Amino acid sequence: MIRILLPTDFSENAFNAIRYAVKLYAEEDCHFILLHTLYNADYIMYSSLGGIYKEKSNEGLEKTKERIDHEFNNDRHTFELVSSYEMLHQEIKDRVKDRSIDMIIMGTNGATGSDQILFGTTTVHAIKVAKCPLLTIPSDYQFKKPKNIVFATKYEIDFSEYQMNLLKEIAVRTKANIHAMRANYGSDLKERQKNAKNELTRFFEGLPLQHHDIAADSVPQALEKLAQKTPIDVLVMIKHKRSFIEKLLFTSVIHEIGFNSSSPFLVLPAEKYEPDNE
Repeated sequence: MIRILLPTDFSENAFNAIRYAVKLYAEEDCHFILLHTLYNADYIMYSSLGGIYKEKSNEGLEKTKERIDHEFNNDRHTFELVSSYEMLHQEIKDRVKDRSIDMIIMGTNGATGSDQILFGTTTVHAIKVAKCPLLTIPSDYQFKKPKNIVFATKYEIDFSEYQMNLLKEIAVRTKANIHAMRANYGSDLKERQKNAKNELTRFFEGLPLQHHDIAADSVPQALEKLAQKTPIDVLVMIKHKRSFIEKLLFTSVIHEIGFNSSSPFLVLPAEKYEPDNE
């Protein structure tokens, strides 16, 4: 059974991400964890209000569950309601560590409707700490079965089955086309990149896979060019292990894509999480 974490702040944006998750996995046995985090400045300053916050949080979770049941009522899905005083990124770390979730699906902005503020904090923090796949859903994005999955890559790593299996599983279930896209800054592929590209082709053998080498100054620019001829229903990137400077650069790409993307954005971890390696 697939275990999926669904963070919510009870906004319409958060419920829209929940709706996407329930529809995407409509034919799968899934256990969804509805999570509302209580940690905020008010709670720190007025801890005596914790009981009130907890009560409202539980009420919000119950109402969200009732809304899901009313709208979908899928017998293949079970739901767990969690109200936590932890910060969201800490909840994510803990739940991935104890192997209680396989994936996170969340909205890119929340109740305030401010893309830049909330994508720059909540979602980016979640992406940084998540050692499992994380799928973000843009505000007001209407669910449709993916037809084109775009995987942005430089072909600079050895792709693992753990990384690619989820992508492959979604493509098989939705009968989507896979588009491997490289932003070409003016250089040819090195031998290692050619080998990685061939390995990717072998992994997706039998599935509709196309490689795109697009001349562009940045990944977002290359995506924009590709989108002019191929609608992007899901964008996929791998979060690599990097140095501090490279992490800053990677985060800037995440920000830029997040602010401009009108499609769901799936971030895959660099490798399968193993607690013993911490």
